Amino acid sequence: MTLPFVNLRNLLFLSAIALLASCAASKKSGSSHAYMKKQYKELKKALNDADVSIVEDSLKVIFPNHVLFATNSDVLKDEVRPTFTRFAEVLNKYDKTKILVTGYTDNTGTDQLNNALSEKRAVSGKQLLQENNVAADRMFTWGLGSRHPLATNETEEGRAKNRRIEFVILYNVQPENQ
Repeated sequence: MTLPFVNLRNLLFLSAIALLASCAASKKSGSSHAYMKKQYKELKKALNDADVSIVEDSLKVIFPNHVLFATNSDVLKDEVRPTFTRFAEVLNKYDKTKILVTGYTDNTGTDQLNNALSEKRAVSGKQLLQENNVAADRMFTWGLGSRHPLATNETEEGRAKNRRIEFVILYNVQPENQ
């Protein structure tokens, strides 16, 4: 049962990449791959309690669920501020990237409320990075409501895992005529 779930998450990830198609390279460059791999290593070191992974030529960052949001809240908990400061330092060092911030909720509440709340959560993540000098024009937000849970919504622990934001980092390929 986990295999189809993984495929669905990969489909979502690929959809997010398509949303930022201006960042996707039609031909892969060795220098962009090396750039992203170097950024990956620094993120892994700076964010030791986050899940940092490489997917194709992009990076994905998911912070531990228990530190981000309370139920029905779009306010990031204060204890994440130092981690986001370290995150922003690495993002600022690697400014040839764009960042997609996706927000999620658990399944409590209506779809309409969850969709709005998930977008607000994504915006909160973007704003906290902006407070740490990550340029707003590098970031995009997307609220996905209670879709694509990481865990069951049948327990409080599972719902806490589903209240999250995820970051997809893409190399920003400039058109050749610029």
